[in-house]
Amino acid sequence: MEISIKSNPFTPKSGMEPKVFLGREKELKVFEKQLRKASQSIYNHFLILGDWGIGKTTLLKEYKKIAQLQNILAAYVPVREFIERELLSATIHLITQITRSLPIRFEKLRGFREYLNGLGITLPVIGGGITFAEGKTYQGDPQVLLLDALTKLWKELKRETDTVIVLLDDVQSYQVIPEFLTLLRNVLSYEEIVRDTGFLFILASTYQGWAQFMQKSHPIGRYFIPIVRLKNLGNEKTMEILDKTLEDTGVIFEETVKKRVFKYTEGHPFQMQVLCDYLYENQVEGKVCDEVWEIAFTMTLEDLGEIILDHLYSSASSAEREILDIMAKEYKLWRLMELFDEIRRMRGTIENKGTLGKSLERLVEKDLVTKLERGSYRLPNRIFSEYLLRR
Repeated sequence: MEISIKSNPFTPKSGMEPKVFLGREKELKVFEKQLRKASQSIYNHFLILGDWGIGKTTLLKEYKKIAQLQNILAAYVPVREFIERELLSATIHLITQITRSLPIRFEKLRGFREYLNGLGITLPVIGGGITFAEGKTYQGDPQVLLLDALTKLWKELKRETDTVIVLLDDVQSYQVIPEFLTLLRNVLSYEEIVRDTGFLFILASTYQGWAQFMQKSHPIGRYFIPIVRLKNLGNEKTMEILDKTLEDTGVIFEETVKKRVFKYTEGHPFQMQVLCDYLYENQVEGKVCDEVWEIAFTMTLEDLGEIILDHLYSSASSAEREILDIMAKEYKLWRLMELFDEIRRMRGTIENKGTLGKSLERLVEKDLVTKLERGSYRLPNRIFSEYLLRR
């Protein structure tokens, strides 16, 4: 009998949303609570933190779906990577991308477009980027510009909605102009914004990126609360996602394969999508069994290496790599003294515990090692451990 196999349902490619959204019930409740407060004109701008690939973008887009089902306008704005320290450029980028991302016909924003044109800023209806009128550039204060722009934009949007949600993704991209977040906080604190508009900002950043902002501006951390911290999915939710994703595809993963998926990805959403994508592509007669595991897993490590792991490893010094290679021999919690003894046994170059401790702290700062408790360390995940073993 001929087996009918559907297209691969796993979505490891950038920008593609997973077929199944599960396991973020607590995070959805936080959002629903803030929506209820927004209906009472209380706007708590909040923050989502999580490691790379943990599902921040997916969560923001789920927020957008929920909001618009309730007739609340939402703009998803990924922050581009800024190369130069240009506060005005970041301000104009935010203003124009909010406008372009809102699910509303452009002609309804005619007044706001005319306002931008008056500043010399032209936003094409279709395609293209931001352009400035010949010989004309904005010379004012970026903070005043953002305040005026949000106020004027609200005057046109309030006919359509009671709340406008701005989902600001990849906030760590502001790292070359960290003062922009201070500018944003200042604008959102103005009485004109608090009293007369209905904007709710939700920011998403990596832990490391946000920590850099905290070092330079502590008040930022007190403003964007609550903080939603995304973690890996548990075993039960991972299995449920696998089963629902595979429904009606004509392909099944054997139980031993599914257990291995969780063992090696530990419920990390992106790692799971990459691995399962390769497992699915190696199905035989609609079945994915242990025999195809090694080829799929090897290809997964190669992909993740090119995407992020090579970059992470290259950021380590030769002495730090020595530590990583030893820790990879056994994926476990390492006590500092135990690790030092192993380095001496392997005739490593690190001469004393003090040097080892400093090296480990640098590895923690680089996200190459996780510090779980005082004096105890582990590689950040099993995938990275396997990557190191196979280098």
